[in-house]
Amino acid sequence: MKVVRSMLAVVGVGALGLLLAGCGGGGAQVGSIGAEENPPAEAAPASTQSREEIEQDRAEDRENDPRTADEERREEAREAADKVKEVADDIRRGVTEPHFTMPDLIGQNLQDAQDELQDRGSYLLDQVDATSQNRFQLMDTNWKVCAQAPKAGKQVLKTKLVRLESVKIEENCP
Repeated sequence: MKVVRSMLAVVGVGALGLLLAGCGGGGAQVGSIGAEENPPAEAAPASTQSREEIEQDRAEDRENDPRTADEERREEAREAADKVKEVADDIRRGVTEPHFTMPDLIGQNLQDAQDELQDRGSYLLDQVDATSQNRFQLMDTNWKVCAQAPKAGKQVLKTKLVRLESVKIEENCP
């Protein structure tokens, strides 16, 4: 959050400087009060953070803001529900097979595990923090799968809920 606020302050100072310069407020004017005491606003220094670092900071801010995380989870749930309805319709029409073979996802990156399930037609996922800390997996690439249900090798209905328990990449599975 500090980085975002710092960036906003930098942008605000830079914009104020441009506004003052455009209005002639950046230098001394005849009859202006305190013109000699107020030097022109200088451009703010550019951020030294990479785009990835900024995105990571924003993701961490979202992880720590339950309102934002809840909104994102609701949106993901709506999208998943729409996709499950689409798959169910395809099954009813005979366009697709109703089952898939559950892959072994343990140890995989959470994003890769989701992609593999979706490639098999499974979109109904319950993703949980395996440590019971109830953390949200907002950046799925930063998490790894520790447990799954159903088990690998089982024939699973595409409209069945699949549960993936995960921890952050640098953590050990419980």
